[in-house]
Amino acid sequence: MLICILGRQPELGIAELEAVVGPERVVPTGNGYAIITDGPDMPQQSDLGGVIKMAEVVGTVPTYKWNKVSAAVFDRAIDSATAGQGTPAHKVAIGVSLYGVHASQKEVLLLGFAIKRRLKERGIQVRVVTGKDPVLNSAQVINNKLTGGNGFEFLVIAGRGMTYIARTVSVQDIDSYSKRDYGRPRRDAWIGMLPPKLAQMMLNLAKVTPGSNVTDPFCGTGMILMEAALRHCRVMGIDIRPEMVSATKANLDWLAKEYGIGISYKLVCADSTKYSWKRVERVVSETFLGPSLTKPPEEERMKKIVADCDYVAKRFLSNLRGQLGPDARCCLAVPVWKSRQGLVHLPVVGELAGMGYARVGFSHVKNEQLVYLRPDQVVGRELLVLKPGTSVADPRHFRKGGREAACNIRVMR
Repeated sequence: MLICILGRQPELGIAELEAVVGPERVVPTGNGYAIITDGPDMPQQSDLGGVIKMAEVVGTVPTYKWNKVSAAVFDRAIDSATAGQGTPAHKVAIGVSLYGVHASQKEVLLLGFAIKRRLKERGIQVRVVTGKDPVLNSAQVINNKLTGGNGFEFLVIAGRGMTYIARTVSVQDIDSYSKRDYGRPRRDAWIGMLPPKLAQMMLNLAKVTPGSNVTDPFCGTGMILMEAALRHCRVMGIDIRPEMVSATKANLDWLAKEYGIGISYKLVCADSTKYSWKRVERVVSETFLGPSLTKPPEEERMKKIVADCDYVAKRFLSNLRGQLGPDARCCLAVPVWKSRQGLVHLPVVGELAGMGYARVGFSHVKNEQLVYLRPDQVVGRELLVLKPGTSVADPRHFRKGGREAACNIRVMR
C-alpha cells in the first residue's frame, strides 16, 4: 500500500484521492497523511495536486518510542541498500523524514551514522542526507536522487496507535509546476492566478480522465485548460474578455511546444452566462472572484462584492444547468472571503438544490472543508463539486431581482 503526504490543506488532498481511487481505498490516518490500499489503478504522483510525496509502506511498529522505531528504520535501510548488491562496491544516499514522530536532530543523525557504519562494513559507501527540519522537502529529495536507483528516503510516520515506515517512490515535480506557473508567456496577477496544483485537484474532483472533453467557461489565462491538455483532453475555453482568450491561446501554444504534445482546443470570446453549448460533460472553472483584497473590507463594500460575484455565478449556473449531460460533473472554484466574523460564502452555495444541482459528497471530508485559502489571503476559493440533480427549477427564478438580490451574506465561523 501507498502512504501519501498531503499538502498544506489535507482535506483537499483526501477529497482528490477519493475522486481518483474511490473512498473505500482511502484511509485517512490523521495529521495530514492518507493511505491508499492496493488496487488495479494506482494514481500517479504527477496527476495529483494535493499530494506532496508518495511512499511504499515497508513496515509498521506498534509504538511511537524512538528506540524501537529507529531500530526498525535501521533494518529497512540496510535491506534496501543491500538488495541486489553485486560484487563491486557501490554508493547509496539515504535520508530520513519524521512526520509526527518526536526525535531530536541528534538522534536522527546517530541513526544515519549507524546505517552508514553497517553498510560500510559491507563495502557500500553511504551519503546521509540531512536538513535543518525533521522533514526533507521536495527539492532535497529530488536534488539528492532519493526516490530510485541508489537513493532512498525513509518516512517515519505516526499513525493511529502505530508508526509507519515507508520508502518514498515519488515527490511533486516542483520545477515543472514552477515552469507552468511562472514560465508561461501570459500571466495576469490582477485577476488572480490559479495555481497548477489547484487546477489538478479540480480536474480530479471533476473526474477528468485522458480523452475527456473539458470546458472552462471562465478560462482567464488558461491554467485549467493547460493542465487538462497535459492529460490529453480536448479542451474548450470561454472568456468574456478578448485579451484573456488571446492569453489562453498563447499559453496553450507554448505548452504544446515546451512539452511536445498536440493539443485539441477551441477558444471563444463570449459571455458564459448566455453562451449555448450543445452538451457539456466536464466543466472545470474558476468563476468571477471579485477584486483583489489585502484586508477585509467594510461591511457595505463586502455586501457589494458578494452581490456582484453571486449575480455572475447564479446566471452562469442557471444557463449551464439545461446543457449538462446526465453524467456530467463539474468542479467550480467560487469566491470565499475571510472576514472578522468568519468566512463569507456566496449565497448561491446554499441554493444549489433549487437550481437543479446536487452537490457531490465525500466519505472522509465535509464539503465545507473544501476551501483553498492561504493564511495571508482575504479572497479564497470554495470548491463546489456538482452533478445534475433530480429536478430542474425554472431558470427565470434565478434571473429576477438583479445584483441587489444577492446581498444576503452567509457567514460561517
